[in-house]
Amino acid sequence: MERMSWLSKLTPRAGGQRAPRSASLQPPVTADPETCLMVFKNHWAQVLRILERRGSKPAPDDLSAVRNNTYQMLNLLAEDRPCGDGDGDRSQGDGDLACGPILEFVAAENLLERLLCWHLQGDFTEERKVEQLKLYEMLISQARQPLLRHKPVLTPLLRLLSVCAEPASAPLENSLVLLLNQLCVSVAREPAILELFFHSHTDQGPANLIIFSLLIPFIHHEGARGQQARDALLLIMAMSASNRAVAQSITDNSYFCPVLATGLSALYSSLPRKIEVRGDDWHFLRREDWIGVSSLVLFMNSLEFCNAVIQVAHPLVQKQLVDYVHNGFLVPVMGPALHKTSVEEMIASTAYLDLFLRSVSETALLKTFLRFVLLHRHDNTTILDTLVGRINSNSRLCMVSLSLFRTLLSLNCEDVMLQLVLRYLLPCSHVMLSQKRAVRDLDIYGKTAAKFLSLIPRCCRPESPPPPRDRDEEPPSWARGHGSPGADAPPAPKPSTPSRLSFFMRQ
Repeated sequence: MERMSWLSKLTPRAGGQRAPRSASLQPPVTADPETCLMVFKNHWAQVLRILERRGSKPAPDDLSAVRNNTYQMLNLLAEDRPCGDGDGDRSQGDGDLACGPILEFVAAENLLERLLCWHLQGDFTEERKVEQLKLYEMLISQARQPLLRHKPVLTPLLRLLSVCAEPASAPLENSLVLLLNQLCVSVAREPAILELFFHSHTDQGPANLIIFSLLIPFIHHEGARGQQARDALLLIMAMSASNRAVAQSITDNSYFCPVLATGLSALYSSLPRKIEVRGDDWHFLRREDWIGVSSLVLFMNSLEFCNAVIQVAHPLVQKQLVDYVHNGFLVPVMGPALHKTSVEEMIASTAYLDLFLRSVSETALLKTFLRFVLLHRHDNTTILDTLVGRINSNSRLCMVSLSLFRTLLSLNCEDVMLQLVLRYLLPCSHVMLSQKRAVRDLDIYGKTAAKFLSLIPRCCRPESPPPPRDRDEEPPSWARGHGSPGADAPPAPKPSTPSRLSFFMRQ
């Protein structure tokens, strides 16, 4: 049976990610910290002269100079690290956090905030936004010290994310998702900084987790962009399992669960209405049957993501997502799809439902699928009764329905067994008339009580003789006295069930 294993293949960075440090064209900085700081200040002086010009639109040469110098500065900042014990501890005033000399200079000059303000004053085009996002992504991914703890780095970063909240081009979307993915990886490594994102006052509102809300629109995207967004969201879901405040923010202040669940409805509407079969014996969808169908691959990716979210998220998120899957996808979409008038469409929808049941692994999600099949009524008929009625229909539809029943029975669910098997056996209409009495008239409870009472230890039964004393303590007249129990005396009669039952009731 096919099962989903999203977490086993989850990696911090998906396709299209930045090359590792060793593969970068920028050589590692090996100079001493004082030299690096001096070079950094030199680059900043060149940028500052341009930033202080007022009243004129920056020339292309100025933009190029700022871009090149900023790139060099952020590379130096990424290589910066806190001073060792021999050099003394440096700290930043707002949080007393250890930081390197370059980071200390960045904080003192409020450098990143001033750079962003300069960009925002002019024509902050999509191309310039992409450049800024790439610079921050490089800085966060290659930094040798935790930069996100420091407000002079975090505040302009959050402001930049707010400005890019509604990307209008594919390159900007790619850069935004890549940066958000890297931020989620950093937060997963250091969960304490999640509170800094959660409580920051941005255009998204103080109650929202901005990196989370910006990722939601990309849940159902295909390609590397969608995969990176889902990976990043799953990291946040895993952190919500131990943080109720984050879980409540997800359920109360975001559209994550509605977008994820109802998005399945939109993706299902794009699935093929007719399945091209390869042979007469075809009766269910194998992986090789659907891996080449892009719309079905996209749907299965989203369903797999639902399964993974339920696996790692907080119970509050799990419950809300399961409810939305049932009420936003199964009932309004799968119900009517299973009752189409066209035989080909009925075959396709039944095969899809079978595939979904074989793919889902989390108990909560399986339960809502089974609740839909067993209890939901469409035109006053349960889905299960509709499927059972198709066994005597078109041969292909019959085979696909039987394959679905095999999948249901393989789940080893008592409710499924009752509805598919046991409810037809309970009337005993298949038993010969002469044998019905033996089947129906069973003293089940009496035999069960007798079996239970027989488990009482012999020493606890009131009719049992007391345990024999030690031979040295026996009185002389007891061993040979008239009427005393000798070695060859008959055993005490076995107590009857009523007496044992009365003793058990007294206990």
